[in-house]
Amino acid sequence: MVVKLYHLKKVSSIFEKMNDKPLILLIDTTVLYSGLVYKGLENKVLRSEKYIFITTEFTVAEIYRLLRNKRKLSHEEAVEKIKSVPLRVVKFNLLKQKWDEAYRLIGCRDASDVHLVALALTLSNHDGIWSSDKDFQVVKDKFKVWKTRELL
Repeated sequence: MVVKLYHLKKVSSIFEKMNDKPLILLIDTTVLYSGLVYKGLENKVLRSEKYIFITTEFTVAEIYRLLRNKRKLSHEEAVEKIKSVPLRVVKFNLLKQKWDEAYRLIGCRDASDVHLVALALTLSNHDGIWSSDKDFQVVKDKFKVWKTRELL
C-alpha cells in the first residue's frame, strides 16, 4: 500500500507556507472510517478543504483492514479509497519518544488510542484531535477534542 508518509519537519514546513492557516486536526480511526465509507457529516468535514488531517500509520493500517474485511474491498479499491482523502500520515518511529507518556495518559482506558495521543504530544502545532470516541475525554484538558458537529 502506498500512502504518503511525512516527517514532522516536512509537515511543519507545509503549514508555514500557508497564508490562511486551516485547523490542523489529528484524526481518529472512527471518524476517518465514517468519512470514507458513509456520506454523512464526517464525509462533509473530511472533504471540506478547511482542515489539514494528520494521523498515524496505525490508523491507516486499521482503516485498510476495515475496508478489506468489513467492506470487502479489493486491495486496490481500499488503497484508492484511503488515497482519496487529504491525509498526512506520520510514521511510528517519530512517535516513539512520546509513547510511554501517551500510554500513561490514555493506555489504561484504551490502548488502541495511544498512537494518536503520542502523535498529539509529538506534534506541537496541531489544533486538537478529531474523534467521536469518548475515551479521548481523559486528555481533553491537554488537547482540544473536536466532535464532528463542531467542525461544520
